[in-house]
Parts: sequence; structure tokens; C-alpha cells
Amino acid sequence: MKVLGIVSLCVSTLVALTPEASVAAPAKPVAGEHRLSGEEIRALAKREVLWCDDYKAANDDCEAITLVRLAPDGRLAETTTLLISDGPRLQAFLGEFDEVKGDRVCSKVAVASMPMSFVMEGKPVSADAAMGLRAIMAQSLADLEGKTVCQSFYRGAEPDRLREEVTVDGKRREDLETTYLLRENDGPGFGLRSQVGKEEKKGSAI
Repeated sequence: MKVLGIVSLCVSTLVALTPEASVAAPAKPVAGEHRLSGEEIRALAKREVLWCDDYKAANDDCEAITLVRLAPDGRLAETTTLLISDGPRLQAFLGEFDEVKGDRVCSKVAVASMPMSFVMEGKPVSADAAMGLRAIMAQSLADLEGKTVCQSFYRGAEPDRLREEVTVDGKRREDLETTYLLRENDGPGFGLRSQVGKEEKKGSAI
């Protein structure tokens, strides 16, 4: 989920402004961990589970939520939701297609072709506002433009909790890594933490 791996870059810039890849040697797995195979990653996509980025149990909420599906061509089709602000409520939706290469999920960053939409209080923002928000996203991702981002996923004792390792053009980028809690899409879902004032506010459910 490349979108998930780069969410922190997008968020940091938005908050400030809102009222085939090189093969890296895998890191040694933590004791008791299992590195997910390509088939296991595809199986999760077939289940269409929700991937919660940086889950916090206190409010049952996430930094971002991504729905991952398996596209007919075998790629992973992803839609990530961010809650930029909950007063007023501004949400961002980012789309992405990634390829499963061996036991990694990889894609070349091309911001110009990345689907994005923005909703304010349940209604699409104006064309001008959407263009401005998209420009902010593009600026925050400039460091990755044209580079290949790959993710590997590791599972420990809890089957629905994963951690990732991320490489950019074959070099490890720990600053882009996060952990995920998986949850079925037909259940109660997760809350989302507002990126504006997120230390004070409880996550809003989607």
C-alpha cells in the first residue's frame, strides 16, 4: 500500500496549510514474525479488508484507512481516506494501483496520475479548492516522484496486525514505515483521527 506508506508526507504539508525496482536485501525478521508471501497479500486483497494505519485502541481510530481490493489484472486497487480536519470536516480520498512482485508490493510514484478527491462536510469541494489541495499533495510527494516504492509486510502472533518495511529505489526508508490493524469491511469499521488538532480530538468514524 504505497499510499499508506507516504501518508505522513501528505499529512504534514496539508496540516500546515489547512484552518521494476532495485531489490533491497530484506531485513532480518523479528523473532516469531512471518513475512507475507505474494499469495498471502493477494488473499487479503480478495477479502477486501480495511487497513488501519497506526491504530490507537483508546479511541479505536487510525491515521488513515485504506480499502484494498484485487483488480482483474492482478494489481492491488487501493482507496485511502484521510480526515484532514473535523471542524469543518475535510476528507481526502487517494487512489492507487500497486503491483505484487514476489513478496513485495511495488509502484512507481506518479502524482499527476494519482486519483484524488476532497470532500468538505459531505460535499465535494470547489474545483479551485480541489486544485489547490492537489497541488499541496503533489508538493509533499515531490521527493518521491518517479521513484519506485516497495513494501514488505510482516505478521507476528496477532494475525490481523502487520508491520511494514519500505524501500525507495532499493534503499530502506524507515521514516515511511508504519503498522496496520486489519478489519473486515462489513463490520463497524474504524474511526479516523483529525490531522488538525489530532492530539485533542477523538477520531470520527467513517
